[in-house]
Amino acid sequence: MLPRSYYTEQDIRKRQIDTLKIFNDNVTEIVENTEYKVDFSANGHNLNLTVLLNPEFPNEKPNIFVSPVFPHPWLAENSNQVIGAPGLVNYSPHSDLGRVVQVIIREFQRSAPNLYGHEDKSTDTSPMSHYSNQSMMFPELNELSIEELQEIIENPDLQDKLLETNPQLIELDLETEELMASIEQIAQDNINKQQMLDDLKTQVLDRISTIVQMKMSYERLNRQHQKLSEIYDPHRIRECLKEAALKADEDAEGIAEQFLLGNIPIETFISQFAEKRALGQARRAREERLTHQLAQLDKATI
Repeated sequence: MLPRSYYTEQDIRKRQIDTLKIFNDNVTEIVENTEYKVDFSANGHNLNLTVLLNPEFPNEKPNIFVSPVFPHPWLAENSNQVIGAPGLVNYSPHSDLGRVVQVIIREFQRSAPNLYGHEDKSTDTSPMSHYSNQSMMFPELNELSIEELQEIIENPDLQDKLLETNPQLIELDLETEELMASIEQIAQDNINKQQMLDDLKTQVLDRISTIVQMKMSYERLNRQHQKLSEIYDPHRIRECLKEAALKADEDAEGIAEQFLLGNIPIETFISQFAEKRALGQARRAREERLTHQLAQLDKATI
């Protein structure tokens, strides 16, 4: 059997309750983690089992009651409590609550024809009937003497050996191992999906970071574009040409004044004055041509 040391008592209790819901239909929770009702039908009759889990469960066996009450060897004398079911008689913390209840329901459904009939061998509640039940569960006991049986009762090691070699319990252990393996596989799948979810989350955060960087770059380039648009705006260029033409004319007048004052020779005057006048005229001509083009563009857009 698989080790359960890594499970807490609460985990084991919850797993036991889960098996009750897995292996049985119509399970109703009356008191959370404590009381459950399981409805079932038998030969046209509606019955139910009440399953009570004490605080020490699953280290101690559950208390199970059937309603309505009827004669059956598994029931306590003058009571509706189920005590003779093999799953309860041989109960251990490794038993599956769901399978124990499932076997009880199947037994009651099988014996349904005698539920409300006269007493016969099937409704015998004598101690011998309980012994017969146990001998069916452990046929090897039939071959033992009273002294050997008494030794088994007094020796826990012999009891454990008897339980470990019982085919039904071995099969129950195998089924329990399969169920636990299935649960562990589901848990591992969930862990793997969580890792995949974390990876996707990381990818999303990386893309958001990339988008933020792209937005910042766009805003920076947009500011540069706006600045360059202002610099190279045709109207702005026209104003600059106008100012530059005026500046060239002022420079030419300044050179003329310096010549009249005798501060520069005639050769220098002629050269610099002609250069400034030509530059001013060229800039003014470009301004006039751009002004004409802008006027035509404004007319075209009206």
